[in-house]
Amino acid sequence: MQPDGIADPFRIVARGVDHKPQRHPTASICFHPLIWALATTVLFSHCASALEVSRSREIEASPAAVWAMVGGFCAIAMWHPQVKRCILSDSSEGEGETVAVRGLVTAGGLGTIVEVETERNEKAMSYSYAFVQGPLPVRAYNATISVHPTGANSTVVWTATFDAAGMSDAEATADIEGVYDAGLAGIAKELAK
Repeated sequence: MQPDGIADPFRIVARGVDHKPQRHPTASICFHPLIWALATTVLFSHCASALEVSRSREIEASPAAVWAMVGGFCAIAMWHPQVKRCILSDSSEGEGETVAVRGLVTAGGLGTIVEVETERNEKAMSYSYAFVQGPLPVRAYNATISVHPTGANSTVVWTATFDAAGMSDAEATADIEGVYDAGLAGIAKELAK
């Protein structure tokens, strides 16, 4: 209790143990370490939020025709101008399950991007994948590409969540947007032939 009879708000009593606050030598008030930890976690929790990119493009072709072009996990080499070649392999997940892993050899000799397919829904015409390694400015990258009917045409939607790595959030977001825009333009170009 403080001299005026009010309980000290910076002192925590738990299970009968009085946890005394730590006072910084130059501070005029003191905070219990648990309160400080909670406050900083809440204050900085927005920093842990993943970045998001979503790009879409209407394609003058039926959903079935677009999915036939886009739906194969390694088909990206047929329509993305920044992908020179795609190497598809399977990796065992145990208990007889295998997952598709692709290596995307980039144009311009930038390196190989390795990604693993995490989900596939043929009926909904979508698949999801995660970035494993390569020359992208991201980490914790998860993406989905899907085809949706738009009247007689289709809309391809490409979305991702990720954290920037090696550059600012704005630069990483712009980089991924550029990759997606080039890919969507490549799909439209290939299907217009």
